[in-house]
Amino acid sequence: MKTETLEITGMRCASCAGHVTKALRSVEGVAEATVNLATSTATVAFDPARADLRKLERSVVEAGYGVHARARAEEGGAARAAAAHRDRLAVEERLWRRNAVLGLALAAPMMALMLASDLHGLGWVLLALAAPVQAIAGKPFYEGLWRDLVRRRAGMDTLIAGGSSVAFGYSLFELVRGAFSGAASQHLYFETAAFILAFVSLGKWLEARARGRASRAVWELLELSPRSARVERGGVEVEVPLEDVRRGDVVVVRPGEKVPVDGRVVSGASAVDESLLTGEPMPVEKGFGDRVTGGTMNQAGSFRFEAERVGSETALAQIVRLVEEAQASRARVQDVADRVSARFVPAVLAIALASMVGWWIQGLAAHGQPDWARGIFAAVAVLIIACPCALGLATPAAILVGTGLGARRGILIKSAAAIERIARVTAVALDKTGTFTDGRPAVSDVVPLEPVIEPAGLLRIAAAVERSSEHPLGKAVAARAAEIGIAAPPAEGFLSRPGEGAEATVEGARVFAGKLPALEARGLAPGERALRLAAELSGEGKTLIAVASGGRLLGLVAVSDPVKPTSAEAVAALRGIGVRVVMVTGDAELTARAVARAVGIERVLAGVRPEGKVEAVRELQACGERVAMVGDGVNDAAALAAADVGIAIGSGTDVAIEAADVVLVKGDLRGAAAALRLGRATLRKVRQNLFWAFAYNAALVPLAAFGLVHPILAAAAMATSSVSVVTNSLMLRREKL
Repeated sequence: MKTETLEITGMRCASCAGHVTKALRSVEGVAEATVNLATSTATVAFDPARADLRKLERSVVEAGYGVHARARAEEGGAARAAAAHRDRLAVEERLWRRNAVLGLALAAPMMALMLASDLHGLGWVLLALAAPVQAIAGKPFYEGLWRDLVRRRAGMDTLIAGGSSVAFGYSLFELVRGAFSGAASQHLYFETAAFILAFVSLGKWLEARARGRASRAVWELLELSPRSARVERGGVEVEVPLEDVRRGDVVVVRPGEKVPVDGRVVSGASAVDESLLTGEPMPVEKGFGDRVTGGTMNQAGSFRFEAERVGSETALAQIVRLVEEAQASRARVQDVADRVSARFVPAVLAIALASMVGWWIQGLAAHGQPDWARGIFAAVAVLIIACPCALGLATPAAILVGTGLGARRGILIKSAAAIERIARVTAVALDKTGTFTDGRPAVSDVVPLEPVIEPAGLLRIAAAVERSSEHPLGKAVAARAAEIGIAAPPAEGFLSRPGEGAEATVEGARVFAGKLPALEARGLAPGERALRLAAELSGEGKTLIAVASGGRLLGLVAVSDPVKPTSAEAVAALRGIGVRVVMVTGDAELTARAVARAVGIERVLAGVRPEGKVEAVRELQACGERVAMVGDGVNDAAALAAADVGIAIGSGTDVAIEAADVVLVKGDLRGAAAALRLGRATLRKVRQNLFWAFAYNAALVPLAAFGLVHPILAAAAMATSSVSVVTNSLMLRREKL
């Protein structure tokens, strides 16, 4: 299957989105089509052997809408696509602003003239003012009305154009009839027709502005990338467009410049501000071998790095892709609004007709003749007030803002459906290594057992042996010595003892560094103090390296996977929002318990294999829990997929990230609690939007049918309903995550 994203123009309500969806799904070979009214996009999955982009575009055009294929990120077109989308939104905003200004500028004096009802020739003056509004501000709605009539369907344009046309047409009929009969026209609604178009255009203008603000997340991310990069080719620095940077190029970054692509530093050093990608305010020191990410800002230093990920492979491009996919996706709660919208407009037309006929019948019964004016008054109010725009925007507007907010905070949510599941999570299962801990061993304690040796001296000797070791624990010892500036002496005759440790000759003496029990095989019995210290350190989940030489135990070096400083705070935050926290790890019971105590977790499942993690998730689900699994490794991927919500630590493996529904870019576990809060806040906004959209129509349509709402107020209320839904969604940006 192949997936394409199309930008659709001309959609103005949920009915429009439904028409485009139906058109795309009717194309042979299309498996799924999702249309998002808030972003004006359609995401289509299709079989390229049976369908292609041209067929998809033709189906949209035949449905009466405009279409543009979004440029691909791998073609270097992501920024161009965003710029084009922004330009189209700006054109749309200018159109509605012009129509709103024109409508209000002519409708206001019409209202003033209506107060001077004895003015001679008033009706013709009102016609002269109303006609330009009907022709110019009404043009988009009449085009939509014609499109709907030709295709035998109805939508927002049917209601707006129909309502304003009835008011204008009836007034024109009354004016002409009065001119021929010589009688003064009693019922003219020219100002009503003008105000309808003016207020609806005003609402569309404000809505377009709000949608632009809601869409800024992707634009801001794309603007992080520089347009060019300075690379070394043939021994010379040359500046090339960003899309021309290739994997393996050596890229030069000077002070104050943005890092163009992802790679590893090969020379130089600096501090890099990664806050725009991760939300972390403190610059991160970068030196030889460190990773740098495209879009981040270099500080005072300069460095050279080898490009490893370019184009659509960069972290920034992947973040943009994930955000766009999430914003274009569909939440299940939206199905309710779409089902209602599909039947809404025909029902409104029926109610408008019934109210008009009802008032005519009431006039006949009361006065012996139909109350034409009252019937038209009520019908126009019903047509205008009952617009499905708010229903169509209720869900996608909140999803758009929520996913954008998450992206700016380093929380990437892959779909709208994931937001719904996140909001309902009641339990969180967390892996230990790489989640609570750094995922790499580090020296935590250096304990000399001989009075003649200091901690630095013990570490110096141990590092001399371990410098040649390939074991992760040995590398941790050597790295710690280098980190604090201890120069390890040369070692000769290095010999690895699998399962025991390693030994080498250091400064003329044979030194062993390895497991404490292995000393007994060498005829060295650890003393009581050594055994007591070993028990204490092991009880804290640390792994011990015994250092011995000349028949004496010189000391112990303890290595552990350090707990991240924010892990305990993250667990407290998860508990604070009312979720159950469980540690599920493949590590040993002793180590797992030690970490659990440090971070404040009571329930621990240790020694669990990958398939056991899946079973642990399913057991929680069987108890009625909605489970989020948090992990970073390949062995977590199955559990991430099995959970209701999979949350991957961004510093983890690609397999885990692919299997997850949420990616925490910063690798900070506090992001899990923030993701749950964001999901709950977003779903809360969706429900609020849907409630007010339904309540608005349920309350005002009957009032309009009974003649209790003036058509002008109906137009203002209709415009307000759409704007309020988007504005309420934008309030999400104030949420404290």
